Amino acid sequence: MRRLIPWRCRALEAAPAALLVVLALGPAAHAVPGHDAAGRSTRPAATSGALLAGPSADQLRAKTATCGTQISSGMYAENAGGTRSIPICGKSGAVFWTADLDVDCDGQRTDECNPNTDPYYQSETACVESDGDALNSATLPHIVVPLPSSIWDHTSAGINCGTVGAVIYQDRVVYGVIGDKGPTTSIGEASYAMAEALGIDPDPSSGGVGGKVVGYVMFPGTKVSRNEDHAQATQLGEAAATTFVQSDSTCDDVSLDATRYPTIAAGSNGVLVQAAQCLLKGAGFDPKSFKGTFDADTEAAVKGFQADAGLPASGEVDAHTWTALLSHGSTPTLQDGSSGTAVQRLQRALTAALGTTVAIDGLFGPNTTAAVEQYQSAHGLTADGIVGANTWGALQAGK
Repeated sequence: MRRLIPWRCRALEAAPAALLVVLALGPAAHAVPGHDAAGRSTRPAATSGALLAGPSADQLRAKTATCGTQISSGMYAENAGGTRSIPICGKSGAVFWTADLDVDCDGQRTDECNPNTDPYYQSETACVESDGDALNSATLPHIVVPLPSSIWDHTSAGINCGTVGAVIYQDRVVYGVIGDKGPTTSIGEASYAMAEALGIDPDPSSGGVGGKVVGYVMFPGTKVSRNEDHAQATQLGEAAATTFVQSDSTCDDVSLDATRYPTIAAGSNGVLVQAAQCLLKGAGFDPKSFKGTFDADTEAAVKGFQADAGLPASGEVDAHTWTALLSHGSTPTLQDGSSGTAVQRLQRALTAALGTTVAIDGLFGPNTTAAVEQYQSAHGLTADGIVGANTWGALQAGK
């Protein structure tokens, strides 16, 4: 199954990226070379989930049953020109989505992958082997991610060629790497070898599986040393998937976004209290409860955070404390054109600091630039619209 509009502009990249997990619910039923009449492979497949040491397909599905936080600024379609209804989600350090599975047969020419078997065949892949050759899609399980766009830039999430993950179909788990990059508006594609290992018809012209039945989970920062090393991908993927499944899910589905961040204190209740409790936990000050009630333990955690940030330990989450909490974390340089979760964090902090709504869309455009310049001017910083160490420092100090 191929996209309705073939993509023809891949740029070679040798850097490794993120492992993935694909979740699918049913095989296609097309006869292809190397398969029997029932569609079963007659060749040894890549690693099957039945013998893996990592989590089961059901465990991975349960962990990704809810989106957590949407990290994309928009939605993708299953195929070019289709309805855009697929968000990119983030939870417990993983990035995932649910889509179809189109078969990618690009790369090294083989009996399975060539211009005769694939009408859209290309001899190159965006990610390459350690010797610079294109990947072998017929033998290496790998995943295709969309090229960076205003919808989502995978590189801003720490994902690129070679990042390691797991792919799930029915009761199978197969691990693989990001090996290619595709259209900017559609998502859901994996290599011939990945489809075959999952029990999905791998025929590049008629195979794959349609519908939102395949889930893709990526583990940013988990990388193979060589894109073609499937054994290492499996080993690293099992460990990353196990950590993901066992991670604390208390705050997975708590939204931190708001149009305003009013003062909350002892006796307050609601979603903003819950957001503050999760932020406190992330900053290393455990409130012990995450039910949205501002109790004595939450007040103690707030005082601890305030003292650490150099703020008056009042125990109330006012504009200054909100600003410090919401901006807590890494401090990458951001400016017009930046995107991703760090931009969302900045936009939340600016909303609290300025007392005016800054759209929390993860896109650093003219409105965010204007808000940054306003904040910088108010605090004696160079009003250049660029968020560097000084601007982050002021925000994280609650100014």
